[in-house]
Amino acid sequence: MQKLYANQLPAQLQHGLAPCYLIFGEEPLQKLEAIEAIRHAAKPQGFLERLSFSADAQFDWQQLDNELSAMSLFAERRLIELELAQAKPPAAVNEQLKQLAAKLHPDIVLVVHGSRSFSEVSKLAWFKQLAEQAVQVAIYPLDERQQLQWLQQRARQLQLQLSSDALNLLQQHCAGNLLAARQELEKLALTHPDSRIDAETFSRFLADHSSYNVFQLTDSVLAGHSAEAAHRLQRLLEQDTEPVIIAWQLHKELSILQQLAQAEQQGQLSAQFKLLAIWPKRQPLYQQALQRLSRGWQNYLLQELAAFDRLFKAGQLTNTTLALLHLVTLFCHPVAKTFALQQYDAD
Repeated sequence: MQKLYANQLPAQLQHGLAPCYLIFGEEPLQKLEAIEAIRHAAKPQGFLERLSFSADAQFDWQQLDNELSAMSLFAERRLIELELAQAKPPAAVNEQLKQLAAKLHPDIVLVVHGSRSFSEVSKLAWFKQLAEQAVQVAIYPLDERQQLQWLQQRARQLQLQLSSDALNLLQQHCAGNLLAARQELEKLALTHPDSRIDAETFSRFLADHSSYNVFQLTDSVLAGHSAEAAHRLQRLLEQDTEPVIIAWQLHKELSILQQLAQAEQQGQLSAQFKLLAIWPKRQPLYQQALQRLSRGWQNYLLQELAAFDRLFKAGQLTNTTLALLHLVTLFCHPVAKTFALQQYDAD
């Protein structure tokens, strides 16, 4: 069937639903909005029940098989969403996916989606089998020109009047994160309706309303921007983000760095980037961190993260914010080991 880009999907949906949709690519907001568009189109056509599955390493494929086999005589027609959570599923998962094409029927619409690059996943046998009955939606990161066009279009949809300087400032602020840009524009529409927004107005808005997610924090940390990372950490905590989530994400990034460091030593850094599904636009962040943080320092940071985890779970941290700031600082650049969480963990 058809292969589309994300912005072409709404027009296709006006002509009816396909039995299956395959949505893959690295940019999360376009993927999310494509799935939301299918959900919105499915309800008026009688697909009132929606089931979502995430195929991770522990996924029970029999559960999905049961839902695919259920007919609508006693059940509503269903929209079934299957996220491929693993960057590179093992052979056993690929075998399960190969069986999906034979299980499609008129009482379901199947949406299979993931963050793996479309060019890679479209070469797989199971994808080719499903593609004969599926609309394929390719999600690609937007370049700077496309990002600006996207911001202009989204601002018009929200009836916002942004000057060119304000749009450029928004683009710089969100650094290619379309989800963050959408959130900022939606907040602007609520706080500044029917008014023209210039760069100065937008700067004040950012100072008063900026919010961050954990991924933006780790971007600052990987880049070694300690002041920015500290600010984003503070805002996350003010937003009641759980400390354990922040620490978990730092640990995840450190684990990735350690794998990359080993691959770099073996002359296989490019292959490891591909294996870990780290796309070219993000690779410079990890390369900067690898240059700053030796493998010995990475091991020390791992020990500090482990100490934080034990102290936090035991309720022995007297100042969680200070402990997290300590970890963020260690991640940004090596400092003198005058303070260590491990010494409190040992007490």
